[in-house]
Amino acid sequence: MRLLFSVFLLLIFTKVSIAADIPDFSANYSVKLNGIQAGELKRTLETDETGLRHFSSVSQAKGVFSFFKPDVIEETSLWKIHDNAVQPQFYRYLRTGGKKEKRLEMKFNWSDMLVQIDDQEHPWQLHIEPKTLDKLVYQISLMRDLSKHKGDQINYRIADGGKLKTYQIRILGQERIKTPLGEIDAVKLTRHRDKDNNRETTLWCAPSLAYLPVKLEHIEDGTTFTAVLRRLKGLDYQHAFINDN
Repeated sequence: MRLLFSVFLLLIFTKVSIAADIPDFSANYSVKLNGIQAGELKRTLETDETGLRHFSSVSQAKGVFSFFKPDVIEETSLWKIHDNAVQPQFYRYLRTGGKKEKRLEMKFNWSDMLVQIDDQEHPWQLHIEPKTLDKLVYQISLMRDLSKHKGDQINYRIADGGKLKTYQIRILGQERIKTPLGEIDAVKLTRHRDKDNNRETTLWCAPSLAYLPVKLEHIEDGTTFTAVLRRLKGLDYQHAFINDN
């Protein structure tokens, strides 16, 4: 009887710990290129029957832009919580539909502190550090960390481009963002890069939506890519947005 009770408590607390983390969700973003409607970005977080979590991102051009850039870019990260931190298990990058198709997979071996990287041409290994993330799932870690972080910068070690990089995320303040769902208060962040870098990435994450990004902006070589949240499932947002009506 005591053993059954212990198992029962373990199951309860396991479910509570999963529920206390970021819930599963599906978020659709309207994408603009230099202010012109250009496509759609969809991000999904799901939990399978083993408790492993699947975070995916799919972007695709729409309308006239699809003739010039028909590529579909899909990223997937499988991860779990280990020592109260996000721990990636597998990452895939897939670009299809255009002239330059690409596939890259990364398998994290935490016992040996290695990542097995396969780009379909030259497989290799990368030595990693504790709490290393992939370049997609760090955004999940950011959502979790913003809820408890007190400083003005968060650093992440990312397995990116065949080497470990440090992503410096700086907190700039708060702004109210307009979206098709209404206005919402968000924390404004930027990824700090060297001064001679011509790229600039900014995120606006909403505390009332578990710090989900409600707007993303990337500027590179004079081109501005903007994604704004337009549809959301899974997160309770009825009282998160401010509507005029």
